[in-house]
Amino acid sequence: MLPLEHLQTTMARAVLAVDPMIGARLLTAGNADPLARLSIYQNNTRSSLTAVLMAVFPVTVRLVDERFFRYAASEFIRRHPPTESRLAGYGAGFPRFLKSADTLSDMPIVAETARLEWAIAEALDAPSSQPRSLAEYDSTELGPSPDIVLQPSLRLIISHWSILSVWTAHQQEGPVDRNSAWTRRPERVALWRAGDSIRLVQLDRANFAFLHSLKHGLGLEHAADRALALDPGFDLVSALVRLFGDGLVTAMRAAANSHSNSWRQS
Repeated sequence: MLPLEHLQTTMARAVLAVDPMIGARLLTAGNADPLARLSIYQNNTRSSLTAVLMAVFPVTVRLVDERFFRYAASEFIRRHPPTESRLAGYGAGFPRFLKSADTLSDMPIVAETARLEWAIAEALDAPSSQPRSLAEYDSTELGPSPDIVLQPSLRLIISHWSILSVWTAHQQEGPVDRNSAWTRRPERVALWRAGDSIRLVQLDRANFAFLHSLKHGLGLEHAADRALALDPGFDLVSALVRLFGDGLVTAMRAAANSHSNSWRQS
């Protein structure tokens, strides 16, 4: 008899159609056809994984219709089976898979919308830290360019297509006018977890660059400089107030290598 771990690995590969014949030879008890028995496990597994993908990408399902989505999901599962038991992490490569599909080459917004939906799934699965208020730092000396730590669930996406408009249009019942929703128009989206729901906001170039710099730990001065380079009218004070008001700030501290230049306000 195979060791338990080896047996589990062999059967998992068989169920996921990697090595079906090897797994079938292990299902020899009784008179049933081993391949038929294995097929039952395969169908149940693929059905479960397809249901997972449909739950993560509901708008994508509506964009391509359910039958095509199930076909695409089946192909994705066959080529990219799960590598871990935690299904919350399954589907990360699905938007890239859709982008490479020849049948969707004239519908790039499908893969782009799937990319947005995966970011939403990641944000919902991310931890949520206690937000801080701006008043907490009134009497704190933080130096000219403090580090601002943002919520770990924050995701930032740039697309050449109107992905947020498409996603928003599909949050209501009824048909969606594709001519008005499927627009080649750059959209910059910030999204984060707020309790058990998701906040999604469309940003201009300056505010997106500001958040991007802070998210990557580049400090307030750098973030402000990038935003002002893109828009000389960028209002730093309003941006900070909005950050705290949205519950995105989880910590603010003096930078490890503080610069002597003070950060600018517009």
